[in-house]
Amino acid sequence: MQSFIKKNHKTTEAKRLTSIKTIRKAILETVSGSRKKITPIALEKIASEKHALEKKQVKSIIQGLIAKGELIYTYQYGSTFLEKSFNRPVRISKHVVIKPPENSFASKPGDVVINLAQGVSFGTGQHPTTRLAVKGIDYALKECGHFKENKKTCLLDIGTGSGILVIAAVLMGIKKGVGIDIDPCAIAEARENIKINGLEHRIDICDRAFEKIDRVFSIVTANLRYPTIKRLLPYMHETVHKKGFVVLSGIKTDEIKDLLDIYKEKNFFCRWKENEQDWVGVVFEKVV
Repeated sequence: MQSFIKKNHKTTEAKRLTSIKTIRKAILETVSGSRKKITPIALEKIASEKHALEKKQVKSIIQGLIAKGELIYTYQYGSTFLEKSFNRPVRISKHVVIKPPENSFASKPGDVVINLAQGVSFGTGQHPTTRLAVKGIDYALKECGHFKENKKTCLLDIGTGSGILVIAAVLMGIKKGVGIDIDPCAIAEARENIKINGLEHRIDICDRAFEKIDRVFSIVTANLRYPTIKRLLPYMHETVHKKGFVVLSGIKTDEIKDLLDIYKEKNFFCRWKENEQDWVGVVFEKVV
């Protein structure tokens, strides 16, 4: 009888832990998928209603996620919010994990681990457009496999920010990379991140304007707002090899149709497209 009670207790405890794990995952997905920043009170209410739990129970689970470093408090305009923390290793695409340089991570075969110092430049992985751009590069290089036999590949990253996109591409197999930006702070931070990842001999960062680039690249990436992406299209066509790729992010969902139409007119075929919140990432192949 005692043996039966112990076994039943273990089964009940296992179910409880599984349930808590499911709720934790759902809470993180709620935070990541929200179009607006979520306050602690709003998150507690959403989770409580969704999982039929008392607010005290939900608050305990949320505090556990904060203690583990998976959620973090942020402050803006006098209000407090909860957001996904990037002060720890975080997987942002099928193969790419970003982490602070001081953190360790047990990578799996095929993982690409980027050491990224926290700075003020855009491109820390926190914004959906960065994650979509990385996913697009992941698709072009890992899923599509178009450049596997090419030993002279080179990527251009327009508005490189932290350097995350060009670093990801080189770690995934692109032989050489060039990142351009007009912000001196971004250039300094990108160079530091490249040094941290040991890629100084494969990536060059400079302040040259895209319109003045006179080379042709295997891939061009740009995480920029739509008006800029649209304005750069004529130069984009001249800068990408035939059968090369353009990976774009920073496009709102109501802008994507126009983007697809104008790129199609320039013989760019859409190979991949994904949404996150109100943003869209897209991969084009230059067919002519």
